[in-house]
Amino acid sequence: MTAEELKKEIYAWLPEKPKNWREGQAVFNYIDENYGVARTVQFHENVDCFYDDSKIDAFIETCAEIFTKVYEPVQKN
Repeated sequence: MTAEELKKEIYAWLPEKPKNWREGQAVFNYIDENYGVARTVQFHENVDCFYDDSKIDAFIETCAEIFTKVYEPVQKN
């Protein structure tokens, strides 16, 4: 998965997010629920958009990178 593919998917979903969630919180929760890499990126890569909406793009890019390198190869086996 590329960062652009993930961004497109997330931005298509954002209008459906709970109204009381900020965008960064919604992006974090979406990736955590659907891809399981949000906490890895938050704690191991030190990129976190949950509290800082200005880091959304960096967070999505890092999540796509980690998912592609670590999780996709495992899922194929």
